[in-house]
Amino acid sequence: MNKNIRLLMLPSIALFVLITVVFAVLRPFWTSLGVRYEVVIGSNVLLFLLSALTSRMHLAAIKNPNPNVFSNSIMGGTMIKMFVLGAAVVIYLLLAGKSRNVAGIFIGMFLYVLYTVIDVRNALQLNKKP
Repeated sequence: MNKNIRLLMLPSIALFVLITVVFAVLRPFWTSLGVRYEVVIGSNVLLFLLSALTSRMHLAAIKNPNPNVFSNSIMGGTMIKMFVLGAAVVIYLLLAGKSRNVAGIFIGMFLYVLYTVIDVRNALQLNKKP
């Protein structure tokens, strides 16, 4: 793996591990609050994979001499995450039926915000480096 992608992904990896550990260790607590572990971990994995994809997009865009390509990669990455997560929520709601877990969906939406903030912050820091 390229050194730049490792440095760019380090905060996302840390967030992924933190969320996974918190929900695995405190699983009985979250279950008592009505949060399904599988829904949160599924959204966490999905967002982490999308974050890896968008990080690769940013690295490719930073090499382009046209500055619009980099800003488009940031906006495109955010939109990709939003649409894929939205589609995942719709598919989950259709498949889960009455056993759906709304609390898990809202936690997944909060994770979307966290991953997006980290992704955009890292991309902007990448742009500052010579």
